[in-house]
Amino acid sequence: MMKEKNSEINYYGFNSSQDVIHLQTKYTIWKRVVNIVFMVTVRNGYDETVMQQAIDKLFERNDCLRIRFVKRNGETLQYFEKERHIGRIPVKTFETESAMQSFIRRFRRKPIDCFKGRTLEAVFAVNPSGEKVIFFKVSHFVADTYGIGILINGLFAVYDALKNGKEMPKEPGSFEKVLKKDIEYKNNEEAKEADRAFIKEYYGVRHKEHPMYCGIHGNTSDIWLREKKKGHFSMPYLFIRCSTESYKFIIPKLLVEKVQEYCTARRVTVGEFFFYAVSVAASVVNDKAPIQAPLELLNCRGTLDERKAAGTKVQSMSVYTTVDYSKSFTENLLNIYEEQRELYRHTRLSYLEIQKYQLDLWKFSPLGQVLNHTYSFIPFQAPDGVSLQVLSNGRCALPAYIAFMHNLKSGEMEAVYDVQTAVVSPQAMVDFQNLLLRVTEAAIESPDTALNELF
Repeated sequence: MMKEKNSEINYYGFNSSQDVIHLQTKYTIWKRVVNIVFMVTVRNGYDETVMQQAIDKLFERNDCLRIRFVKRNGETLQYFEKERHIGRIPVKTFETESAMQSFIRRFRRKPIDCFKGRTLEAVFAVNPSGEKVIFFKVSHFVADTYGIGILINGLFAVYDALKNGKEMPKEPGSFEKVLKKDIEYKNNEEAKEADRAFIKEYYGVRHKEHPMYCGIHGNTSDIWLREKKKGHFSMPYLFIRCSTESYKFIIPKLLVEKVQEYCTARRVTVGEFFFYAVSVAASVVNDKAPIQAPLELLNCRGTLDERKAAGTKVQSMSVYTTVDYSKSFTENLLNIYEEQRELYRHTRLSYLEIQKYQLDLWKFSPLGQVLNHTYSFIPFQAPDGVSLQVLSNGRCALPAYIAFMHNLKSGEMEAVYDVQTAVVSPQAMVDFQNLLLRVTEAAIESPDTALNELF
């Protein structure tokens, strides 16, 4: 942290998560990967004047939206402005679905320039069904997908207070405090040495086998078959450069409740349950390949206040996921869950430092980093009639990104897949989601039955 002379401005470097995003923008030709585009549908409508005020309050209450980036002596630094407003939010009406989709393509095409103080953009709109929606685009440098849930939950709580004359909800956590702690954590050399030893053992000894690629498209993709023929058993990070498309599915409330009961009884999280269910489904699609190395997003927050801060806090780490078909889903899950809990404590290292230990295993990417899918889980609570959908940013750096959004109000869960259209067909996505539901139901109904008897 640097403090400007004769000023109260504190300048900070990147935390580990921002380092990853910076690396993506540096090496990929698609700069718009720094966008997160999402849409909120409000079926009962909203007052545009009050919502404008609520979004301005969002900037006031969430300091991550007031981050300003500057370059000093070749280094990118950030500080927090005391005030910032979004400006007048435009309003659009769409008569047809094609007109709305055309707008979405244009909206996501131009990345937000956070170096000019633009961190969040919004557009009020009416969709072809007559429902009021709000399109948002936020810079990934200042918020992640986990943070979106915090921002939107806070937005509607503030809107309700302004609209109905209620007391303002409690202030969210401060991202500046989180950032200070992140940077102290990141710069603890003694702790980093311990982390290096752990990561070296994890990748070099415990998991020394080359991971078999277990993507969600299997042998139906010509691109994948060409790479497989060359001996590239894993899909390289930033390898595919094509348009992405979002696919949205609903996991029914009753099934979600059964998953919650299962998780409560076994002291695991719903997020980890679905992470492993996706891993098993991907393995089944790919001829029961036993080893996977997906990129998981580790939310390394210690306190409740830190979790309530909406800034970029999720550390990316590629982890091994073993699918042992001689064991039950529960045995597999508990084993991987313990291992992942261990990984949560070792994220002081930068993306490149971790990559160094992976390089001997994964040699086919410009960055040495491979994955089959990136996964995140977002608990989301909003008023009745409000739904959130993450949209494709149009040019993705990842073969597949999966966001599970648990609507705590309705009890349903939305599974949104943002995948490469040149790799995965719409029917393949439907088939995969149906398989995921089968895996989920089998895990609940036959938790102690060996996987090879179920699949």
